[in-house]
Amino acid sequence: MRVLLFILGLVAFSYGASVIAIAQSAVHEIEAFILFLIGAVFVSGAAIVEAVDGVRKKLETPVHPNT
Repeated sequence: MRVLLFILGLVAFSYGASVIAIAQSAVHEIEAFILFLIGAVFVSGAAIVEAVDGVRKKLETPVHPNT
């Protein structure tokens, strides 16, 4: 899941960069910045999924009372 979110974030960032490179009006620039925001949300989601997965793995490990 985190890999998919990260890849979607990179795709949105790169598409936003290509749109802003050929922007002819303010509407195109706004579209590019919205794509940048969408990419940021995807990358942030990937980071949150990674953090939650790490915490879950730590909580699942058995605790030995003699160690």
